[in-house]
Parts: sequence; structure tokens; C-alpha cells
Amino acid sequence: MSMSLTMKVSPEAQILLEQAFGGRPGYLRVAYDNEGCGCSLSGAIALWLVDEQKASDLTIASDSGISFIIDKNDAVYLDQNLSITISGFDKSSVRLASDGQSYGSSIRVEDRRAASEVRA
Repeated sequence: MSMSLTMKVSPEAQILLEQAFGGRPGYLRVAYDNEGCGCSLSGAIALWLVDEQKASDLTIASDSGISFIIDKNDAVYLDQNLSITISGFDKSSVRLASDGQSYGSSIRVEDRRAASEVRA
């Protein structure tokens, strides 16, 4: 089974995501993070900046110029047509949604790249 995911990015979210990359290369991983949740169905969507793709990753098509990826095992939790907008709660986080549902309304981008700067 081949899944084809697409991601629309609002202009405001585009600026926030580009700032998160800080001019450095990488991928933006859409992750279904169930670490510490105790159940595979009680996870939360996370956005991680990573250095490279894994063999199990799918590319999420986007005309934003941002390289979105997702593990094929995580893709089953999402609808095909996704969008990222600025959070209504906090202008430093984003909302990930599809036509049918919201996956998170205040998701922060976490930099997991190897040479990420240590933030004070």
C-alpha cells in the first residue's frame, strides 16, 4: 500500500518553520510520539528537525520548499491532506490539521539535529 501525503503551509507558519531551521539543512519529521504514553494509540504528534531520512520514511509532498518526512508506520495515524498554520494559542508553535481533524493545536518544533545549538 502506497500512501501519498501532502502538506500545505500557511505563510506565517512558513516563516516560523524557516526560522526553526536557522539556515541549516535538515528535514522536518512529522512524528507520532508515544514515548512514555504506555499505549501505541495514546501518542501525540510531534515535529522534529532531523539530519537525515530513515529507510522507512515517506516524503510528504509540499510546495513550501520544506522537506517534510514521516515514518511509514506513523503515517497510518494521519489523513492524506495536511496543513500547518500558526497556533491560535501561541505564536511560537503550530497547528497541524487535516480537513477532518486537528492533530495538535500548539505543537513546538524540536531540533533533534546532531549539531544543534545549545539554547540557554
